[in-house]
Amino acid sequence: LVSSSVAPGRHGRPARDPALSVALWLSWGASWGLWRCAMALMMQQAELQTLRREVSRLQRTGGPSRRGDGQAWQSLWEQSPEVLEAWENGEQSRRRRAVLTPKQRKKHSVLHLVPVNITSKEDSDVTEVMWQTALRRGRGLEARGYVVRVWEAGIYLLYSQVLFHDVTFTMGQVVSREGQGREETLFRCVRSMPSNPARAYNSCYSAGVFHLYQGDILSVIIPRARAKLSLSPHGTFLGLVKL
Repeated sequence: LVSSSVAPGRHGRPARDPALSVALWLSWGASWGLWRCAMALMMQQAELQTLRREVSRLQRTGGPSRRGDGQAWQSLWEQSPEVLEAWENGEQSRRRRAVLTPKQRKKHSVLHLVPVNITSKEDSDVTEVMWQTALRRGRGLEARGYVVRVWEAGIYLLYSQVLFHDVTFTMGQVVSREGQGREETLFRCVRSMPSNPARAYNSCYSAGVFHLYQGDILSVIIPRARAKLSLSPHGTFLGLVKL
């Protein structure tokens, strides 16, 4: 017969296997860690649900409650300050829109013109463009043949483009204003042109912001007699937008 024997420990009791003790200790530590993680996850889920309820309540009421729940509102501010900031910005924007006067609410004047014809003046060596209205909003601007008349003073964005098909070495346009007892150039544009007629295409675009006055007259002049240019609406145009 073969009998198994366990080495006795102190006081005559069997000695515990060290590997078994380490395994039991690690198992207990892992169980404790998992339990703490589970508890922390449950607490985070509870806080997240509270935050969601606060956000839903704010969306329904449009702001913090006035019934004495200051503690919950303070908790929301501490947990998610960007929610409060977004709400305040939206509230300020709504208040600004609410105090707009009827004059401020009215639409800004817009005028976009396209060419219908050109006229060459040999004596002054210029070419003028006759315009027709392609887009108009408001009553602050009006096209009259070769000029634009301003009926409403204000700050305007003014833009102009001419598509040239000319072999003259340079081409361009000048946008001028006549009013307030004087005439002045607002801006000018100059482009070099190819000498080959098949390639002599070039557009000249300029834009700027100007303070225009009631009664001002705007015109586009090409400082060349018999200038050759495109009358297509996408190549040559003139426009003003009140800002």
